[in-house]
Amino acid sequence: MIVTGRLFVTAKLIPHGKTFADIGTDHAYIPIYMCQKQYTPRAIAADIRLGPLQAAQAHIREFQLEERITCRLGDGLTCIQQGEVEGAVIAGMGGYLIRDILAKSISLWQTFSFMVLQPMRDAIAVRRFISEHDWHIEDEILVQDGHLYDVMRVCPGKGKKLSYGEMEVGPINWQRQDKLVERKLYLLISQKKRILHGFQRSRQNMEEQIRKLQWEVEQLEAMKWQLP
Repeated sequence: MIVTGRLFVTAKLIPHGKTFADIGTDHAYIPIYMCQKQYTPRAIAADIRLGPLQAAQAHIREFQLEERITCRLGDGLTCIQQGEVEGAVIAGMGGYLIRDILAKSISLWQTFSFMVLQPMRDAIAVRRFISEHDWHIEDEILVQDGHLYDVMRVCPGKGKKLSYGEMEVGPINWQRQDKLVERKLYLLISQKKRILHGFQRSRQNMEEQIRKLQWEVEQLEAMKWQLP
């Protein structure tokens, strides 16, 4: 099994030797890759939809990994029992959906040693939620794979208080200050300015939302000027 792009980076951030549940597994690409490489002894492939789970089962059979990868049909982490795995991977979903999945199973994932999270958008919702529950970002990577994606490994333990800009861009990404960070800032500023323009043209009373967006744009533009 070969994985590339955002899936490869997601797999790269999974600690070797750890068992994990892949939530929203789709075709079970990540569990199969990790087992084939001997990076994990076993994994659970979970999905809320039967069709993707059946596709995952077919892939697992194709690579003869039925004894090491278990399939589960269920909503988020609710199909995982405490003590079954050491961590989780949640990739390929919006940031608010990942946050909602985590919110349903706080007592479970608080027993994990790690999670690898890959929101397709709204990464700030994930970083804020994790921070509020006394976990921290141990590592993170921006990856260009058609679009620009955030991938992060989070672990137990309260980290430093993040600024608004660090919540948006990622504290470790910000420390690197590479070209992808510059692009991330450009995309965030452009997106917020488009929303701001729509609010300003609206006939409804949007003063509070406008002030909030203006402040956010100011914070991100200040960060942009700090780049080398």
